[in-house]
Amino acid sequence: MTKFDINEIEKRTMNMLKDFQAETVKRVDYLFRNMQNHVLVADEVGMGKTLIGRGVIVKTARQKIEEKCDLCKVVYICSNQNIANQNIRKLDITGRNIVESVSDTRLSMQHLKIMEQASDEAIKDGFIQLIPLTPETSFRMTSGGGSVQERALIFAILKRIPDFKAYVEYLEDFMIHGAIKSWDRSEKYNYESRVAQCEEATGGIYPKNIIDKICSEEFEEIREIVLEHLKEIRYKRELSYSDYAVMNKLRVMFAKISVSMLEPDLVIMDEFQRFKFLISDEESDIGILVKRFFSGRNTKVLLMSATPYKLYYTSEEIDESQGYEHLEEFLQVMKFIFNDEAKYGEFKKIWDNYYVVLRETKLVDTTVIELKNLAEDAMYQGVSRTERISVMDTGDFIDDGSIKYHLQVNENDIISYIQMSALLSNAKVGDTCPIDYVKSCPYLMSFMRKYKIKEQIERYYRKNKYELENERAQNLLWLSRSKISKYEELPKTNARLEALKEKAFINGAEKYLWIPPSMPYYELQGVYKNCKGFSKILVFSAWEMVPRMIGVMLSYEAERLTVGKLVNQIKNKDIKNTGYFAKGKGKYPSPRLRFNTSNGEVRGMNLLTLIYPSKVLADMYSPIESLNKHESLKDIEKSIRRRLTGKLRVLEEKYGDLSNKKEDTRWYYLVPILMDGVDYVKDWIESILADQDKEYETFDITNNPKDKGNKGFKAHIEKLQNYLEYPKEIHLGRMPDDLVETLINIVLGSPAVCIYRSNLGNREMATSLAKIFLNNFNLPESTAIIDLAYGRCRDDNSHWQNVLKYCKDGCFQAMIDEYIHMLRESVGSQDDFDRNSLVHNIMVESLNIRTATYVIDTYADFKKRITGTNKIGDECRIRSSYAVGFSNEQGDNSKTVIRKENIRNAFNSPMRPFVLATTSIGQEGLDFHNYCRVIMHWNLPSNPIDIEQREGRINRFKCLAIRQNVADKYGKNTLFSKDIWKELFEAAVKERQEGQSELIPFWCFGKNQSIKIERLVPMYPLSKDELNYERLIKILSLYRLTLGQPRQEELLEYLFKEFRDTSELKKLFIDLSPFSKEERLPD
Repeated sequence: MTKFDINEIEKRTMNMLKDFQAETVKRVDYLFRNMQNHVLVADEVGMGKTLIGRGVIVKTARQKIEEKCDLCKVVYICSNQNIANQNIRKLDITGRNIVESVSDTRLSMQHLKIMEQASDEAIKDGFIQLIPLTPETSFRMTSGGGSVQERALIFAILKRIPDFKAYVEYLEDFMIHGAIKSWDRSEKYNYESRVAQCEEATGGIYPKNIIDKICSEEFEEIREIVLEHLKEIRYKRELSYSDYAVMNKLRVMFAKISVSMLEPDLVIMDEFQRFKFLISDEESDIGILVKRFFSGRNTKVLLMSATPYKLYYTSEEIDESQGYEHLEEFLQVMKFIFNDEAKYGEFKKIWDNYYVVLRETKLVDTTVIELKNLAEDAMYQGVSRTERISVMDTGDFIDDGSIKYHLQVNENDIISYIQMSALLSNAKVGDTCPIDYVKSCPYLMSFMRKYKIKEQIERYYRKNKYELENERAQNLLWLSRSKISKYEELPKTNARLEALKEKAFINGAEKYLWIPPSMPYYELQGVYKNCKGFSKILVFSAWEMVPRMIGVMLSYEAERLTVGKLVNQIKNKDIKNTGYFAKGKGKYPSPRLRFNTSNGEVRGMNLLTLIYPSKVLADMYSPIESLNKHESLKDIEKSIRRRLTGKLRVLEEKYGDLSNKKEDTRWYYLVPILMDGVDYVKDWIESILADQDKEYETFDITNNPKDKGNKGFKAHIEKLQNYLEYPKEIHLGRMPDDLVETLINIVLGSPAVCIYRSNLGNREMATSLAKIFLNNFNLPESTAIIDLAYGRCRDDNSHWQNVLKYCKDGCFQAMIDEYIHMLRESVGSQDDFDRNSLVHNIMVESLNIRTATYVIDTYADFKKRITGTNKIGDECRIRSSYAVGFSNEQGDNSKTVIRKENIRNAFNSPMRPFVLATTSIGQEGLDFHNYCRVIMHWNLPSNPIDIEQREGRINRFKCLAIRQNVADKYGKNTLFSKDIWKELFEAAVKERQEGQSELIPFWCFGKNQSIKIERLVPMYPLSKDELNYERLIKILSLYRLTLGQPRQEELLEYLFKEFRDTSELKKLFIDLSPFSKEERLPD
């Protein structure tokens, strides 16, 4: 019936899961098979719910095969495109389902996708059809116009209906809806073409089946409204409905048609707390659409969310929501899960009995525990939840020691507050500045954007321009363009920012180009000498201006401490373009790793040492052998030196010209080539040139107008080919004195050699990634860092040697191996080739450092804007690379999605940015844990659950803190054989105690976790934050008691009062973990 091997796929998928995840999958499968069609998996943040979803898909597929179905349809609903992109790979069991664009996730367009896939043999062979949807754009169609893609598809269908043919011109104008460029350039023809192709592939079944439905009685009213609307437009009559209203009705109609065709077997709702409107009882279009969606052919629904209802409501939040609180939300979710009045009624009765007793308990006795067990069992019939608390206490993996130290407030902090208050007073906006603004952000007038008080200030001075000159004195409210231009240190006006800078630049971290490896293969050197335990930093703030401010201020400071320092060292020399705002390609320091040609001669042949993946040199160093022998860097170098000496003697006899005593630098790049042999190198050249259209069009990174495109690189390859064609004619002068040491550095530090040696083991991939590192080393900051670390080379053409030293000192090999290990874990269970290809593609995306720029306001810019003398392009733009803001840009348009995806991928790579600042948008659904174990709560949340949610972004599977612990404890006493990171974790697993789940060591590290998640809470002296923090942490330890309880804060206050020793209360925590239940389900 199908090529789909369910036994093999199920075995592979279940083997990927940790024990507690596998138990959860079995539990869900058991409930689904026993007529419990809606199940909630509410595992704590960061516990791998997506992988559980993957397991449930496979179990559902098995059930469908047992039922002799031809296809298993799975709809994956998540809150936005970024989360869809992040998780779709993990859920895609067959590797055949791809999210092609934002439009692919809109419900109203699924009719086309469904019919395209129905005739796709690959999908049929894969048996599982995975359809991603985003509910805000699929079900909630209140925004009216929809996307241009959506409208282009609607147009392609409606124009084929006889009733609309007389109005096609007006229909098209109506559908363009202002998006003329994208409509004419691509979308109209793209969707017309797709509909026509699908028509041909289905033998005319599509779009006839859609048209028949539109022309049915069900949609008669909408048809008439649209036709009338087009007549009103044609004859310029007053419109009965707005364009938006009519468009919305069309989108709902197409969504209903798509729903009727979808008939999913399984619906997975991920992070579904973001779209709880899907489970409400409303009778609107949305409500009807949702009911149809869930009431298909015995559709199973898997809800996944760490916070399916708000786990804890403070009294203030209850007041703000006019009395709506946790209990109502909890019961609404439980009602949807049981989806049956009798079942729900039985559950509610048991639950009511329990919470009445809990509110009066003074002693944790058997009566209370029995009622708690009954309530737990009733809930377990539709809900499962695994938490870290089951294996350890919260305090064991969080270090909040920094709260003992208050921020150091200086004079400028106070002056900036006074100046802002004076400005507000002068502009008649108010007498004082909101204190939290000043505590949260320096240079307020530079960073406030779309803030009401700034808009009011602008309005005032537009009317009173003559008063504006008086504000020049408020010099701590605006950043100074002239100071930045000269790389001067900016006045310190914010204690929180200074605390962050101290952490971000600890031990000279501004000179790091990557996060040091958790398991270096030898002692780190140079700028990385004191880097142990270094981490990226994730910052959460309540204010929209803060992420931008942090991106600007930290990135400028990093550049000042590197490029600025270098500029100061050459102050008296006649060097141009040294200012911060210098434009063009000659900005100091200019790139030095260039495939240049001059007068027909190639100038960058030695750069091949960085991008050529020499097999012989790769084989000269084995990290595993070296670790097993406990070799130091000196031992490793000695061993490589010994291997090189004999080979160099042979090459010198064969290619050396004894009569030529002049040092010949060609040896540097020709030695690896000659050692590998002609055939190997020719194959390498052939493979990289075959890929040049994609990769090497921009390989020549000189940005030199005389040497555009890939001509420079090609000229170097041609030179190399000449050597290979006539190897007997190679006659080389004296070997450079430092040749052996340089070759040792190539063995240990060449990006191409290291990547080839790593478990990717692919020459083309190694070169293409090495090229990206070459580009990154050419950035002004990177060039400055290497100059500051090793001093300026004798000439620019020797800079590559210092780059090799830098890579060796920072143990590039260990860094890249660890990164590849993390990526291989994240891309699912494809075969090795697919997996390596996916890992390579993610690396290409993530390692390309993209410098964003932020427009900031200066006093001069503000004045120009007020007086109307500003010009486009005059804005003050500050580069952001060391730190970036993850902003709350609205919408699911492609540019926004790609930018957020790029930031997430880059932060999850070892390269910059090292600081990511975000608002609550980064709080749910996205992971930032690969290289970050430090979290800073810029502003304390009012709700303790927000702390847990925020920290869940970095406290995840094999997160940095866990890897640093595992490397620390097992790195020196493990005998490695093949895969260093895999075997490190295997060593840690062996020490797990009996009965403990695989949360240890992959999520927690038992009681001996020496390296912890660092929680930074920058507190001002005498602020309320201290008391607030104590309250939040106290509630965090016991909020689980209040699950499904009204007025949670009151209940906790009562319990704190009644129980001096609160440890007894932990017996009343509801445990819904399938792993910890004694009864194990059979396989």
